[in-house]
Amino acid sequence: MSRLRRVLIAAAAAALLAASACGSQDATSAPSGAQSGLPTPVTAVSHDASAPQRLVIDGASAPIEPVATDARGTLLPPTDVAKLGWWVDSALPGSGAGTIVIAGHVDDADQGVGYAAEFAHLATGGTVTVETADGHDLPYRVTRIVDAQKEGTGADAVPFGELNRLDGPETLALVTCGGPFVGPPLGYRDNIVVFAVPTADAAPTPS
Repeated sequence: MSRLRRVLIAAAAAALLAASACGSQDATSAPSGAQSGLPTPVTAVSHDASAPQRLVIDGASAPIEPVATDARGTLLPPTDVAKLGWWVDSALPGSGAGTIVIAGHVDDADQGVGYAAEFAHLATGGTVTVETADGHDLPYRVTRIVDAQKEGTGADAVPFGELNRLDGPETLALVTCGGPFVGPPLGYRDNIVVFAVPTADAAPTPS
């Protein structure tokens, strides 16, 4: 099996768990509707000047840290719900191709609501901005919001193919948990995936 194929398989598992990255809630001790025991992500290092550093939604921003998949192909965002994780094996902002995957936790029983909870409040036509390590701002326009069941099939399934894509038009994918809280192991039933494309004026501009 080729290395590329192994990466794509790992990515599919990552998209399911990273996007759902909803901790291992103990339903007997944690408040209803909030997850706890968030698993530690695999940290990564990126020296690419185009790596995403912050995400801005309606004037509020969150730092972005590079994260990687573990030996099982699981990708998890930072345990600090005020931060987001960029999958280092996904596309780079401004590259012109592929899907840039940025994921975050929606909440935590101790920390409260996470920054990624904003993803579910975005609307088609809205704009989000990715700030890169070299100080450029790249605006993206929301084109579609998917509420997919983690264990869904067909039209209800998580769009793994789009999340794993390294070619085709440049797309930003913001991923978090959503839907009803169902307890471990899923945490929340759904994944919210916000897809956005570079705006017409998305040429890099200094911050």
